Amino acid sequence: MLSGAGAALLGGALWTCSAQATPRARVGLLSVFAVPPPGQRTRYEVDFLALMQERGWSEASNLTFDVRAAAPGRPLSAAASELIALKPNVLVTAGTPAVKLLRDLTTDIPIVMSGAGDPVGTGLVSDLARPGGNVTGVSWQLRELIPKTLSFLHEMVPRTSRVDFVNQVGDPGHPFFAKVMREAAQARSLSCQVHEVADVDQLVATISASTADAMLMLATGMIYSAQERIATAALQRRLPVAITGGPAPALAKSGLLFCYNANGEEMARRTVECVDRILRGAKPADIPVAQPQRYDFVINLKTARTLGLTVPRALQLRADELIE
Repeated sequence: MLSGAGAALLGGALWTCSAQATPRARVGLLSVFAVPPPGQRTRYEVDFLALMQERGWSEASNLTFDVRAAAPGRPLSAAASELIALKPNVLVTAGTPAVKLLRDLTTDIPIVMSGAGDPVGTGLVSDLARPGGNVTGVSWQLRELIPKTLSFLHEMVPRTSRVDFVNQVGDPGHPFFAKVMREAAQARSLSCQVHEVADVDQLVATISASTADAMLMLATGMIYSAQERIATAALQRRLPVAITGGPAPALAKSGLLFCYNANGEEMARRTVECVDRILRGAKPADIPVAQPQRYDFVINLKTARTLGLTVPRALQLRADELIE
């Protein structure tokens, strides 16, 4: 999950508006995380509002913050439609499926991506420097992350001959991401089977029945919602699993082998900076899509030992965190 302060901004110094009056703005968040109990907020929402307050936007004075999410009996599409009906000044969401869902529903309301796999490769924007439509924000750049994650996985499991790739059904970027994975595997003389799973039950069944030597999965809301169950299935199958994409240190801590992903703190700050610029009059078409400058590489050494793997010293030195 996302947390607190981060690093570089999209550009420009931190700008607060405490010295000037601003009209009340409405920001709508289409959440891909599990719905919290009534009256509570997810860590992402808490951190988002804290960062907005740094820039002078507070629910107590000039900000209305609406959150909608999928729930039992209500798909994400219904939550998105409900959010758009509130006519927010800016919409925020994460992940290629959710961003595309909003973009297909509105071309008028600005949409800020709090991370998306590869917005050019998946057709969300025309160009990173000048997005050209109503979508901008931050990219995870899976075009680079997938091959790098695979290289780390190959180093940890050097005798592997097949690494499978798993993504969630309904991701409009899946064909592009699968192509990147196949090309990265071929470059390492590895075979690869691509799987799309509809839910956690199907994912666990895929892990349990896998005949691959290792597996690479994209971080999705589905995985965040069932971390321990997925990690348990991988350990029972003795299958090394790596995660890439959105912020995923918690997935490595839950028992998966490692994660290599865009840094959550940086992503949060860049997202809020983009929202702030739009609320102050900037057009999303003119705001460059930010790319990560920081990455989290978290290795679970306890899991590696359980799987009979020896993590090379060079990789341990590169890691941001080692879980014993």
